This record gives sequence, structure tokens and C-alpha cells, in this order.
Amino acid sequence: MGKHFKRGLGAFAAALVGIVVAVPMAGAGELTRDEYLARVEPICKANTEANEKIFKGAKEEVKAKELKKASTHFTRATVAFEKTIKQLKAVPPPAADAAKLGKWIGYLEVESSFLGKIGKALAAEQKAQAQTFSVRLNRNSNLANNTVLGFGFDYCRIDPSRFS
Repeated sequence: MGKHFKRGLGAFAAALVGIVVAVPMAGAGELTRDEYLARVEPICKANTEANEKIFKGAKEEVKAKELKKASTHFTRATVAFEKTIKQLKAVPPPAADAAKLGKWIGYLEVESSFLGKIGKALAAEQKAQAQTFSVRLNRNSNLANNTVLGFGFDYCRIDPSRFS
């Protein structure tokens, strides 16, 4: 399995999945950046923990050339990540950060798209195509991280090393 594919596998796994913590909606006042962080980090933490379960064995299946079997991990993660993105969108951003956080959410939506494309390529046993999407996914992950660099995210930062 290629280096970029492994890195991409970890990158999207860190960003994804859908066993999500229920987050209370904001009251009448606007959230501060710290309050926003406190609300989205549990969502991302749940995603990270769920990804560990969803992607367990995926790398080994790809190495063993069981691509169709590996594709199921990606399909499950895509569905779950879409739910996660929906929950992240439900947390109102601080007005001063709305544009930046909107851009970040956009990158997460692209992550979901690439995740689905990787799953479809693996299901079609097109490993090279899956690797191409994995490289693109990794680049997108870096863009997402750079967009919210100053926020102090831990679990909401895409960190492939958590899954290596």
C-alpha cells in the first residue's frame, strides 16, 4: 500500500464518522470562540473514537488486496461523517469566525466526498484510483487544518498519526 494512501486513510479517518455526542444549542447570546470549541470538540472526539472502530482492519484488507472488503469501511464512514458534518453545522459559530468556520465545514464536506470516492474505487478494485483520491484527501485535510489553525482544536484537527 502506498505511503500517500496510508496517510490519506488516517487523515479522513481522523475527520470522520458519526457516533456523535448530542450538543446543546446555543442560548440567546452569541457563542465565543472558546464556547464554540467546547461544543464541537466532543463531536470530533466521538468521531475519532468511532473511526478507530470503523477503520479497524481496513489497512490490512488493502494490503491483502481485499479491496471490495476494504471498501465497506469507507462506505460506512462516509454515511457517518455526513451525519457528523450536519451536527457541526448545527453549532452556531461566533460571528467573527463565521466565514472561516464556514470554509472549514466546506473542506469537511470535500473530505466526505473523497471518502466516498475512495470507497467506490476500492469496490471497483481500482487501487490506483483510490490512491489518487487518498492523496487529494490528504491535501484537503491540510487545507482544513490550516483554515482553523488558530482555534486550538485537538480532536477537530485532522491528525493521521492517531490511526497509524
